[in-house]
Parts: sequence; structure tokens; C-alpha cells
Amino acid sequence: MIASVALTLSLIGTRSASRVLDITSAQRQVERILRDPIDGYGAAEVSGVVCNGGVNPTIRKDTGFACDAVVDGVPRKAAVVFQDDDGTYAVDRPR
Repeated sequence: MIASVALTLSLIGTRSASRVLDITSAQRQVERILRDPIDGYGAAEVSGVVCNGGVNPTIRKDTGFACDAVVDGVPRKAAVVFQDDDGTYAVDRPR
């Protein structure tokens, strides 16, 4: 299962040729997806979510970044992949 985020995301540099994702906002959304029992993965406890080493990634379709988190007491990684050039991304299940 892959949960997609199709919301208005905070983008930085929207007037330049390359746009970047606000990683702080993305980390909050990834945590929400990991916890959500209906549209996400239903983890009871999620903490310490850090994506892309805290660096805002450039938005480009089919590229992505990794998020580290402690999920139900176990360190995990979740892959995040941009679905388009507008900043929509999908979060894979934590592994």
C-alpha cells in the first residue's frame, strides 16, 4: 500500500526554475500518514520523523527521498516519491 498526499503543500522557490518542498511540513504529513488507520498505515506510535536529513528536496517527478522514524518502538525508513512536478508525493510503508 502506498499513501499519496494530494494537498496544497508548502513550496519554497515557486518563482524559480527549481522548486523545493518544505521538509518540515512534509515530515508532519509523513507522521500523519504513518499514524492514520484509514488512509495511512495505522501505526500506534510514531516519533522522531526526519526526512531527507532535514534538507528541502527539489521537486521533480519520479525522484524522492527517505524518512527515518521510530514506528511502534522500532527504527524504520519510509520511501517518499514525487508523483508529479507539482509536489504531490506518495509515502511507502515503513520498512
